[in-house]
Amino acid sequence: RMLKFYGFLLLIDDSEEYPTCQVITADNFTSASRNWITRFDHNHLRITRIIRSCRVLGLEAEAEAFYEALTDIAGERRGVFSRKTLIFWRRAAERPLHLAPEDENGKRGLDWLVNIYQDGDGVEE
Repeated sequence: RMLKFYGFLLLIDDSEEYPTCQVITADNFTSASRNWITRFDHNHLRITRIIRSCRVLGLEAEAEAFYEALTDIAGERRGVFSRKTLIFWRRAAERPLHLAPEDENGKRGLDWLVNIYQDGDGVEE
């Protein structure tokens, strides 16, 4: 559903032993992309979360396909996406999942989660 909102389509080829995924631009891409292909758009962070969530849910191939489609678009439209956006997307797609995309030093990881519970900000049930 979110891919359609952004103007993409997921293709799955399950004819082989291991299915493969590809994300391509859909027929509505031109109109849908007006919602998010702009500099400093709130959808860029939402896209980061989508990529990361797919990975957390075990949808690595889908996350990788979406990231590849985004990097293709970014390559075609240089300067539209900020450097920070591209870094966040790459981190969401490639970084170990215990490190948040916004974590600059790569050291927060599991300690960050432990601190949430120790500080009483998390739910311990």
